[in-house]
Amino acid sequence: MNQDLWKELEKFALNCTACELCKTRRNVVFGSGDPSSRLWLVGEAPGSNEDEQGLPFVGQAGALLDTFLERNGFKRHSLFITNVIKCRPPNNTDPTEDQKNKCFPILAAQLAIGKPKYVLALGRHAAEAFVPRPFRSIKEIRGQVVLLGETKVVVTYHPAAVLRNPRLGEIVEHDIQMMSRLIAGE
Repeated sequence: MNQDLWKELEKFALNCTACELCKTRRNVVFGSGDPSSRLWLVGEAPGSNEDEQGLPFVGQAGALLDTFLERNGFKRHSLFITNVIKCRPPNNTDPTEDQKNKCFPILAAQLAIGKPKYVLALGRHAAEAFVPRPFRSIKEIRGQVVLLGETKVVVTYHPAAVLRNPRLGEIVEHDIQMMSRLIAGE
C-alpha cells in the first residue's frame, strides 16, 4: 500500500468541504485500524460518539460489533473500519443522496489505495455503495458474496439494527462467520 497516497487522502478528507456536513461535524471520521488489511468493514455514517472521537464504531453499536468480531477470531486493530459518509449527519439521520455522492469518492480512493480483498458492508447505505443491482432491503442481498472487481463483498445488517432488534444478531453473526470461512478458504 502506498503510505504517501494514503496520508494525502486522509489530509484531503480531514479538510473536506464538499457538502454541508462540514458545517456541523466535530471530526471527520476517516477510519481506523490497518488499511493494508485484507478485510475492511464499511458502515454507513458516523454517529455522535464517532463524531466526538473521530473514530468509527466507538458507541454501543461498535461495542456489539467488537463482540461479534472477537467471537469469530477477528481483532479490530488488525482490520480497517470506515464509513461511506465521513461526517455525521445531524441527529443521526440517513445520509442524503447528495451527501453520499459527494463523499463516495473518498471511500473509492481509500479502496483503490488499500485494495482490500474482502469487505463486510454494514447496513443499507453501505450495501448501496457495493451492490450494483437495485434492492429494497438488506434481507434480499445479505448472505451472498458480491464481486466488486477482485474484492469479495458480504452485506449484513448494521450493528445498530441489532440493538433495536436483537434477533438480527444471529444473522450478523452468521454473516461474519461466512466472511471468516471465505478468508480461511484462500
